[in-house]
Amino acid sequence: MKLLRRALGQGLAFGLSAAILEFVFNFLPFAQRRMGPGPWFLAETAALEIGLGALLGLVAAPALALRGGPFFHLALVAALWYALERWVPLDSPIFALLGVARPVGGLALVLLGMLVATRFPRLPWLAGAVLLALAGAAPYAYLGATTPPQPEPPALSEPPPGAPDVVVVVLDTVRARSVSTYGYERATAPELDTLAAEGALFLDATSPSTWSLPSHASLFTGRYPSSHGAHAEHVFLDARFPTLAQVLASVGYETFCITANPWISDGLGLTRGFAWQDQAVRSHGGAGLGFSFIHRLLDRLGLQESDKGGALVAASFERWASERPADAGRPAFVFLNFLEAHFPYHQLPHDYLWQWSDRPYSELRRLGLDLTAQEFGGPAVPVERAAVPARDMYDGGVAYSTALLQRVVDALRARGTLDETVLVVLSDHGELLGEKEGYFGHGPSFYQPMVEVPLYLRFPPRVPAGVRVATPVSTVGVFATVLDLANLGPPPTLQVGSLVPLLEDPRAGTGPILAELHDGDSMGTEVERADPQMQGDRRYRLLREGDLKLVTSSKGDALLYDLAVDPEETRDLAAERPADLARMQARLAEVAAALELPALDAPLAVGEDAPELDDATRERLRALGYAE
Repeated sequence: MKLLRRALGQGLAFGLSAAILEFVFNFLPFAQRRMGPGPWFLAETAALEIGLGALLGLVAAPALALRGGPFFHLALVAALWYALERWVPLDSPIFALLGVARPVGGLALVLLGMLVATRFPRLPWLAGAVLLALAGAAPYAYLGATTPPQPEPPALSEPPPGAPDVVVVVLDTVRARSVSTYGYERATAPELDTLAAEGALFLDATSPSTWSLPSHASLFTGRYPSSHGAHAEHVFLDARFPTLAQVLASVGYETFCITANPWISDGLGLTRGFAWQDQAVRSHGGAGLGFSFIHRLLDRLGLQESDKGGALVAASFERWASERPADAGRPAFVFLNFLEAHFPYHQLPHDYLWQWSDRPYSELRRLGLDLTAQEFGGPAVPVERAAVPARDMYDGGVAYSTALLQRVVDALRARGTLDETVLVVLSDHGELLGEKEGYFGHGPSFYQPMVEVPLYLRFPPRVPAGVRVATPVSTVGVFATVLDLANLGPPPTLQVGSLVPLLEDPRAGTGPILAELHDGDSMGTEVERADPQMQGDRRYRLLREGDLKLVTSSKGDALLYDLAVDPEETRDLAAERPADLARMQARLAEVAAALELPALDAPLAVGEDAPELDDATRERLRALGYAE
C-alpha cells in the first residue's frame, strides 16, 4: 500500500509539473496573438494532465521496487508520457518541441522538488500549486496590463420608434462554392436554401481578408484592414473608428456577443461596444482543442466527441431569446460566430463527420490533425491523400454550421420576432481544399475559394423575398446595410456603402471591392511555394471590377484574372492584356487614394502612429454620439 501511495504521489507531482509547463509554453503564443484558451478551459486541461500523471504513476509503480526506485519510477512515468505524446502527435516543429519539453521538463521539476523535500517536505507541493496558479493567471494579467481601458458605456438613450432587432451570424470559414444555396451539388445548407426564398441572396460577395481578425474588424468598422489596422502585423483593433456595436448602442440598442472564436475577444479590441459576451470562448477549446495534447489523447481513446463550441453558442442564443421578452422595451443587436467549418475538419459531431464519408474515424482524425499541423509549419499533406476526405469533412462542417444557424432562426421564430428582425448571414472568409498548390486551409492567397463567401439578408419590411443579387459586392458593406435597414444614419467613417439599393437596382454603387493581406497573415507559408500569391514575406491587395480581378503585392507582383472566362484562375493575363492591367492598376491607385489607404510597402501605421481623423469627420462623429 505504501508503494502505491508513493507511486500515486510521484505521478501527481509529475502531472502537476507537466501542467505548469503547459501553461508556461502557452503564454508565448498567447502574448504574441493576444488570445488563447479561456481560464475554465485551462483549468480543465490542468486537472486532466494531473490526473494522467497520477494514472501513469500507478502504472509505473513496479519500478519503485528497484534499487533507486523513485528515480526509475519517475523516468518511466516520463517515458510513458512521451510515448503518449508520440501516439497523438501534431506534426509541426513547435508541437514536436512541446512533446519533448513536457516530459523532460516535468521530470526535471519533480526531481528538483524531491531534492527540496528532503529539508522542507511540504514546500514543493505549495510551490507547485502557486506556480500553476501564477502560470494560469499570467496571460490574463498580461492582457489586463497591455489592453487600453475601455470607457464605461454611457447610459442607453431612448431608441428610435420601431427600431428592429439586429442579428448578425458569421458562418466562419464557409466558402460560397461549398454551399448548396450557391449551386453546390451536395445539400450542405438545406436550412439556408429554405431561408433564401424569404430574403435576398448576394451571389458574388467578397470578404475583405482571408482570416478571422482582419475580416471581423472590417465587418465591425466598415473599413478595410490597412485602414482599421487590425491584422497580423498589429493584432489589435484600436479605438479610432466606431464599431457597429458602438453605433447601435449610441442610439439605444442593447448589444450582445456570442461566440467560441477566440479572435473575437476583449484583448484584441473586437468586442468594443458589446455590453455582454457569453462564456463559450472561455469554457471551450474551440478550433484549438486539438492543440492540447491531453484532448488529442482523449480523442484518440474515443472519450471525446466535440464540436468547436457551436452547440454552446446556439444554446446561449436560445436561452437569450427565451428569457428576453418580445416587448423588451428596446432593440437588441446580437452577433454570433459559428466556427464549425474551420480546421481541424474532423472535430465535428459524428453524424456530420460521416455525412459524406465512410472512412474510419482513425483515418479522418489523423488527416484532420495533419492538415492542421500544415498550417503551423508541418509537412505538406499530399493532395491525392487529402483532397477527397478533407472535402467530405469540410462539407460536414458547413452542414453543421447551417444547422446551428437554423437553431438561431427557430429561436427567433419561437420568440415571435423573426419577421421584425434584421437577419444577416455571412462568412468572414473561405477555404482552399487543395485546389492551389495542394494547400488546405486559409490565409495565403486571394483565390476565389478563399474570398468568395455567402451573404444573405432577411428583413420582410424592407427586403423582398427571393431576391438574387448578381452584382459583385464587399461584405464590408454589411455595417452600412444594417444601419440602412434599421433606418439609422451611418457614421462618416465607412468605406463601403449600404447594399440595400442593389435590391432594386443592380447598377447602384456601394463602394469598391478590395481585400488585403499583411505580412504574417499568410498562415502555412513556412512551406516554400512557387505561387506568387502564396508568399509569406509580402503584403497583398486585391481589386475587383466586374469580372476582372487584380492582385498586387508589396514586392511588385501584379496578377490579372478574368473570372468570366477563367473562374478557376488558372491563367494570369497580366502579360496578355497590358491595357486591362494598366487600367486596373490605375483604378486601384485611385481607390486607395480616395480611401486614404497606405501604400503596400509603407511603414506600418497603427495606434498612436496612425493618421488622426480630420476635424470635420471627428465633429460629425461627435455630433452623432460616436466620439468624445
